[in-house]
Amino acid sequence: MAAPGTKGPLVVYFAPWSYWERENRSQPLARALAELGHQVLYLNYPLGRRLGSRFKRLLVRRTHQLEQPGLHLSVGGPFWRTYHWPDMIYVSPQGLSSRQKAYVDFLLRLIQEEPFRGRELVVLSSRMISQPFVRRTRPRMYALDLEDPWSHFQEVWSTSREDLVPALRGFCREAQLVFANGRKIAEGAQGTFLEQEPQILLNGVDPDKFHPDPSVPRPADYPPGPSVLYSGMVNERLDFELLEKVFSALRQVNFVFLGGIYSHFVPTIRQLMECYPNVHFLGHRPVEELFAYLQQADLFMIPSCQDEAWTRAFPAKVFEYFMFGKQSVSTFPLEDIPEQYRFAIRVAQDAESFVRQVQEGLTGESRGQEITAYGRRQTWSSRAEQVARALGLGG
Repeated sequence: MAAPGTKGPLVVYFAPWSYWERENRSQPLARALAELGHQVLYLNYPLGRRLGSRFKRLLVRRTHQLEQPGLHLSVGGPFWRTYHWPDMIYVSPQGLSSRQKAYVDFLLRLIQEEPFRGRELVVLSSRMISQPFVRRTRPRMYALDLEDPWSHFQEVWSTSREDLVPALRGFCREAQLVFANGRKIAEGAQGTFLEQEPQILLNGVDPDKFHPDPSVPRPADYPPGPSVLYSGMVNERLDFELLEKVFSALRQVNFVFLGGIYSHFVPTIRQLMECYPNVHFLGHRPVEELFAYLQQADLFMIPSCQDEAWTRAFPAKVFEYFMFGKQSVSTFPLEDIPEQYRFAIRVAQDAESFVRQVQEGLTGESRGQEITAYGRRQTWSSRAEQVARALGLGG
């Protein structure tokens, strides 16, 4: 933190997601940094394909708003531009597009406004659009956060792998520090585009939002009886081919999915619910309501496809699960968890072993107190302290 009477540095956070999107890694990390007394500017990207979205930006007179003490959110953006995700996540070696130039100019004007004016800059980024901003501002520290295996998402970045990997190599080369969401992310990046040793920064948990409360009754839409719960987005990363065999084999067990459903998956979900009465897709719930559902589960699950892109990142939900003292069945091992706590993750890489692990998990000893005790130490506050030390923020 800054000395009395002086302005401390400003952390400009090129987060992976806009603040109001699905709660993931960036929002709780930004809040925790602000709670430590640091000034954070969380950038929300002005995405929108329609003319109406541009007029909405025109009506927004302010360029930023205060979310909580120390945490500022950018709003608005250049009016005469229509932005898509590739504009923010990928910068071509051939140079900036006109849209990207306009957005960087917007950011340069933003940091000259109060209360940002005159502050030394520290940039934390998960998006390549930070690269031209950094070249213009020369911050005291430039750090990257590899929250996902970037080199496996060339379709999202709207480029080929042959173009993406060299661009990522140049992007990372400019950073003084790189964080990685787990050892698998680190190893994969170092094997393709990263030339320096990254610092492991796992996802954390907010214990104020994720903790059992026996006084809260079972939600009306939560099924009675033994249950296995998944919390997160329902999309192609889930191995429904494996899961359907599990649903059929364990019809006495309820399988509960809590999270938004991608629109193209809706027909599949309807078909599954018609075929299997023990399968329940409850949809999205605000993060403040999740604990009431999670505390009802007997087991949790992480049923990801055996795809390198989806099994490299350390799952965002793991320590949220741990807070409730129940074991999880996962289709891949989590090597970042210390060996003495790996009993909490039952690895099942095919349907037969998944069925067996669910059966054993429902009847065996959970060792719940040990799981919860370890989970309580994995707070976002501790992650923010790690980031602040690495970025030289002091305090």
